[in-house]
Amino acid sequence: MTWSYTDPSASDKDAVRFLVGDTSSADPQVTDEEIDWSLTQHSKIRYAAALVCRALAAKYSKCAVSVSIGDISTSNAAAVAKEYAERAKELDPSGITKGTAIVLPKFGGLSISEKETLAGDTDAVQPSFSRGMDDYPGGPGDGVKTGEDEEDWTG
Repeated sequence: MTWSYTDPSASDKDAVRFLVGDTSSADPQVTDEEIDWSLTQHSKIRYAAALVCRALAAKYSKCAVSVSIGDISTSNAAAVAKEYAERAKELDPSGITKGTAIVLPKFGGLSISEKETLAGDTDAVQPSFSRGMDDYPGGPGDGVKTGEDEEDWTG
């Protein structure tokens, strides 16, 4: 088990360590191997850092013991666990590292080029109706002006 830190711009591991706040060799929190594993789980540095923060929050919440003697009380581990959990939320506000990611629908065909691409794709499911589907050549509404369109049909 190793611990190293040099420059966050030099490696993903050091960037994760920087975001987590584990940059002091006097008080190492996670090993290089643990950070490397988190990077295999999430390729984005922020998500890997959030995963490490969640692990640290779990580690400190496990040993969170409150001690009270008279008016003096201490719950250092609980406070540290809470801080790591909050940092994880900052790094991953959508909860991807918790497995509760918010998935939004994608609506295709919102731009002209997307609509043209979709219409030309023979493998894509085409809409069951479209503007002008009931038009017939020479009829009203087909966009072609004929002499008949201007006749008075009131008779």
